[in-house]
Amino acid sequence: MFWTHAKTVADPGRLYTIHIDWTYEDVAIRDMFDETVSDVANMERRCDAGIDTHFITRVRAFWRGYELASTTLGSCYASDCSPEDEIEDGLAGYLEDLVDEVVAEADRELIRLNRALIKDVAGVDKSLA
Repeated sequence: MFWTHAKTVADPGRLYTIHIDWTYEDVAIRDMFDETVSDVANMERRCDAGIDTHFITRVRAFWRGYELASTTLGSCYASDCSPEDEIEDGLAGYLEDLVDEVVAEADRELIRLNRALIKDVAGVDKSLA
């Protein structure tokens, strides 16, 4: 699966650099949207014509270049704009939640790694430092 990079968030108040990217959604629009809420046939036509895009968003948290956590949101829909524009606009409020989710997961992973390193470092030859 090929991912297109959309945005990097390097918040100085955070430990992590957040990378946000997207790829085309493989699942058919009609399997993801309800006819009672959306005009699915029109959405399909607009995507086929390249006007709109049905896509998946991925958010990843990196610490010092190491990926610690990631999450995805499927069936995003960019209407009359690019996926990058939809991501820049916050994915109808979902992007902030995705970033919060990936940061919380990265925090847990960093704590887990720290505990493992403390244990493992005890057995390392200190004369090599």
